[in-house]
Amino acid sequence: MQRLLMLGSAMVLTLSLSAQQFGGTPPSQKWKQIETDTARIIFPEGLDSTAHRMASIVHYMAAAKPASLGDQLRRINIVLQHQTTVPNGYVGLGPFRSEFFLTPVSNNFREGSISWPDQLALHEYRHVQQYNNFRNGLSRAMYYLFGEEGLALAINAAIPDWFYEGDAVHQETILSKQGRGRLPLFLNAYPSLWQANKNYSWMKLRNGSFKDYVPNHYELGYLLVNYGYAVHGADFWKKVSKDASSFKGLFYPFQQAIKKHAGEDYQTFRQKAFDWYKAQVSNNQKEGKPAFNPSNLVPVKKSYVNNYFFPYSIGPDSVLYLKSTYRHRPAFYIHDKNGEHRLRARDISLDEQYSYRNGRVVYTAFEPHPRWGWKDYSVIKFLDLASGRQRTISRRSRYFTPDISFSGKRIAAVEIDPWGKTELHILDSETGRLMQRIRSSDILVFTDPKFINEDSLVTAVRLLDGKMALALAEISTGNTMRLTPPSYNVVGYPSVENGMVYFTASYQGNDDVYALELSNQKIYKLTNGTLGKYFVNAGNGKLNWSEFTAEGYQLMQSPENKNNWTEVDKALLEQLNTKFSVSQPGETGDILLQQLTPRQYATKVYKKSTRLLNFHSWRPYYEDPIFTYSLYGENVLNTLQTELYYLYNQDERTSAIGLNAVFGGLFPYLQAGTEFTFDRQGIQANRVKRWNQLDTRAGFSIPLNFTGGRSYKFFNVGSYYVLRNEFNKGFFKDSIGNTTFSYLLHTISWSQQVERALQHIFPRLGYAFGANHRHAISSYEGYQFIGNASLYLPGILPNHSLVLNGSIQQRDTLRALFSTRFASARGYEDYYRTTAGSRLWRLSANYHLPLFLPDWGFANILYIQRIRANLFYDFQRLFSNDKRLTADLRSTGIELYADTKWWNQYPLTFGIRISRILDDDPLARNARNSNLFEFILPVSIIPR
Repeated sequence: MQRLLMLGSAMVLTLSLSAQQFGGTPPSQKWKQIETDTARIIFPEGLDSTAHRMASIVHYMAAAKPASLGDQLRRINIVLQHQTTVPNGYVGLGPFRSEFFLTPVSNNFREGSISWPDQLALHEYRHVQQYNNFRNGLSRAMYYLFGEEGLALAINAAIPDWFYEGDAVHQETILSKQGRGRLPLFLNAYPSLWQANKNYSWMKLRNGSFKDYVPNHYELGYLLVNYGYAVHGADFWKKVSKDASSFKGLFYPFQQAIKKHAGEDYQTFRQKAFDWYKAQVSNNQKEGKPAFNPSNLVPVKKSYVNNYFFPYSIGPDSVLYLKSTYRHRPAFYIHDKNGEHRLRARDISLDEQYSYRNGRVVYTAFEPHPRWGWKDYSVIKFLDLASGRQRTISRRSRYFTPDISFSGKRIAAVEIDPWGKTELHILDSETGRLMQRIRSSDILVFTDPKFINEDSLVTAVRLLDGKMALALAEISTGNTMRLTPPSYNVVGYPSVENGMVYFTASYQGNDDVYALELSNQKIYKLTNGTLGKYFVNAGNGKLNWSEFTAEGYQLMQSPENKNNWTEVDKALLEQLNTKFSVSQPGETGDILLQQLTPRQYATKVYKKSTRLLNFHSWRPYYEDPIFTYSLYGENVLNTLQTELYYLYNQDERTSAIGLNAVFGGLFPYLQAGTEFTFDRQGIQANRVKRWNQLDTRAGFSIPLNFTGGRSYKFFNVGSYYVLRNEFNKGFFKDSIGNTTFSYLLHTISWSQQVERALQHIFPRLGYAFGANHRHAISSYEGYQFIGNASLYLPGILPNHSLVLNGSIQQRDTLRALFSTRFASARGYEDYYRTTAGSRLWRLSANYHLPLFLPDWGFANILYIQRIRANLFYDFQRLFSNDKRLTADLRSTGIELYADTKWWNQYPLTFGIRISRILDDDPLARNARNSNLFEFILPVSIIPR
């Protein structure tokens, strides 16, 4: 069963994970529900209060309709997932549903400090309102013609992705005291480009780059949406989105709607928006007196983006840091007087944070449950830099932002359990044994704990009312005490040195470095500027931090000079200053706390069998010579996918109907399908044979994910039974009756590869192999075996790849009972059914390298990100049925690929292949040393 189309949104995604996980929840999970006319909240037992809170927010937004996009209302199913450590959320069409992943983001500066479930509800339900109100005109017609997938195709073609996310960020901003529209890290994205005089084209801003930092569509979208509301009124986007989704103006409907309701063309609208923000940056820019003059510890590299995280002074001239670039996967480095030295690649992790002390590093790594996609872990890794030895301190844990004590005997980490409860845990660094718990009834989330001494910690805390502060935690007593005034300003990344707590805070509207003197609790401001400074650490008389720039997070260093620090009035710290004005001030404020009326809803059990056959979309598909029209279904819990279809084979002129189903709610995937073909015919014994044919298949597969350490690891094994019944007609019905044929198919695959940087075409190291074996069990004798293997190796440069492939296929010498799965040497015909096709093997060498990164496009239709090449050599050997004759098929050549995006949204790769045939190819009548030209097209432009 092929994967169904999903169009939705994700708030945070730090790993390359899909928004949906088919069959991702174990069957032991029990579900409850709150069911109203607005939403059905489906939640695990034990999350009742969270579910009631979310239901209240959703109902408030549905009734009050702040920044309304229209009055259409359709009920949404919202599933609360609590066993994944990946903070995320999405709304999808096909089927229409939403999932919220409830573990909060650890990075305070990325998402702020308000309740994570609240923010998910504010952001994701806005997408529900968008989908509900975009069913207009031609989009509505597409829904009736093709179902929810048709609606998704239409509205995503009419309305750009930046509007969806920008509008949702705007919603979370006007309905809370934070939201990303008030966070400097989010808002500094475009000022960083302006400050660096990077005047990128509109298409580059929309599509991104493999070499330059380009803000994403969330950041772009918020600026444009906020500007539209501020300048053109509260109903501006309602009118624009309604006209665009209706396709008033068949070509570029969104641009035409902007021109109609803003009174200016799309390009002018965008330019005025950027000018509006640039003026605010200029007016609010207050450099002040710097406490010191910092310098770049590492020269800025402009050929591709380099990010430096959490610099630690480990000697008079040595700094340790985590480095991640567009060409290199994350790794620990030391920079000293002799330059930069790579120590070790970091294990796969959800964030960049780590801690260092006395030659040892602690950080958390991501580990999934082998089978259940919505169950994963964050485990603590302990790395000794001197020996290079790394140990895993915790197993199947949910720990975040750990720190190691001065003695090295203790580790402090934040634990967030599946039900949202947060605690500070003190662990034995040798055994991982839990030594002490610290909790507080008024603290929503602990983050970033740092040892002050062996018995006390400083930690950033998110409070129940959404405010933040630094707090002191005593390990022996478990007591906590606030060190800074609570406010809606973000604080985080503390570090401790000689009685001073250095940290970053968004006081006065920008993320700057501050210092708190523990002896008298005075607070000093250390930096000024317009862009953020993060990950500050002091040591050896120097301060190190990373500064957000258009070239990535750059490593800064300055001598520590307390005499020039500026003491800050604590009363100013409670004021919330926003870099850019937020539109619709009448709706600004913590509406969730001020206007939301708490409600209690009836709860009941949600049965897993609810609407298993949930058909949501229907559409045609054509792949020569077969036309299909399918009806697709998937239940809300994402455990059953179904397809009911009609098929027409234009070569055979036959029709068929069929059904496919995959059930993922148990440990193995259970798969079944059947297809009935009408009126097939062929020649047998010089007679025309006519028959109806029923093909039935059933089987299982077990997909397992053993990702851990520095590599992704996947295993899959399965077995399937296939039965063919032929219901003969006429002469053959009388002479041989009905006939049957059945066979078994067994499959196995395994792959392992390291993380890939953005510019990596293939992983720098990895391998994969797979095999399947088919054999007849009735009517005939015959078999077919095929095996494939790939080896991924580094190329000459970091963004080059050498890929070696091998394949072998063997079948019974009597007959070609099964169709081939073997990929022939490039440029040659398929010899599978010839006398030389009983055994085939092939070896290939491929060298992939980028040629150009043009970042160029035209007319908002086609954007070219990368042109790359593959130099290849294939060697294939054929063995005849009688095993006496062999033949070699060799070819070499080049493939040129263009990695593109269409309509600023859809990634597609196209290519051409030039093959030189080194041996004769009798089937194609091509002589040796001839050249062939081929186009390489996507297998399917529309996902199935």
